[in-house]
Amino acid sequence: MIELICGYHNHDLAEILVGHPYAGRLSVEENAMVEDMTKNSLKPRNILLTMKEKNEKNVTMIKQVYNAMNVHLRSQRGHKTEM
Repeated sequence: MIELICGYHNHDLAEILVGHPYAGRLSVEENAMVEDMTKNSLKPRNILLTMKEKNEKNVTMIKQVYNAMNVHLRSQRGHKTEM
């Protein structure tokens, strides 16, 4: 059983949100860019580098690029399985 004594955080907010899921979310434009580059068979690291070149403040990690690619490929495949 947990008893809440004080409802405040006991630490300051992080200065840099690198690796944080909320800050690393892809925008609609970035998702479209990932989809387009996936169709052209670019490697995920090249997609990430291109996104970071276009936006210096981008804190997206490679995992978000892989997830976006997987979502796109799964939508293309439809109801068919990988086998």
